[in-house]
Amino acid sequence: MLTLEFDGMYRGFSEDGMALSRAGVMCYGWLIYRDGVLIARGHGGYARCEDASSNIAEYLALIEGLGALIDMGLEREMVQIKGDARSVIDQMQGCAAVNSASTRPHYRQASRLANKLSRAVWLWMPRRKNHDADLLTRRAMKQIRANPQQYQAMIQKVDPAALPRKKRKHLFSLLDLRIFQPVGLTM
Repeated sequence: MLTLEFDGMYRGFSEDGMALSRAGVMCYGWLIYRDGVLIARGHGGYARCEDASSNIAEYLALIEGLGALIDMGLEREMVQIKGDARSVIDQMQGCAAVNSASTRPHYRQASRLANKLSRAVWLWMPRRKNHDADLLTRRAMKQIRANPQQYQAMIQKVDPAALPRKKRKHLFSLLDLRIFQPVGLTM
């Protein structure tokens, strides 16, 4: 059986001294296990100048992980999908509505990908048990912030005053790393 574990993290730019309205970096991490053996992992991040949030970061993690399953040709296998964002798990199971207009497109994208899987089971897990996916989100944030000049340039690039209105909800990719190894990986 396959297991996909995912996690997302949001950090607002206001925490970096800029008072941008819900602007920030959304990082993600995901891992795929086959019978307890790690076979794929990935992490990365996006910047957005409007409507960035923790919930969207969780969806980005899920979307990236589901995309990896499909890219690996694993759609026909049984998959347990685990995350620590109860709202995302409940929404993907159809037990809760998606009320946020900024979250709906990500929910729809995740649903389209999930529908390509022949058998998926959705499971919520406590944050303390989602350590490895959380570690990858933190690694992504650390890599994004590693070069202070590049980080400041990125913040200026997504400044709402510098972007036309139609670009303000655009996701600017900052980092994307995927590693597939069907016989197993080490963290």
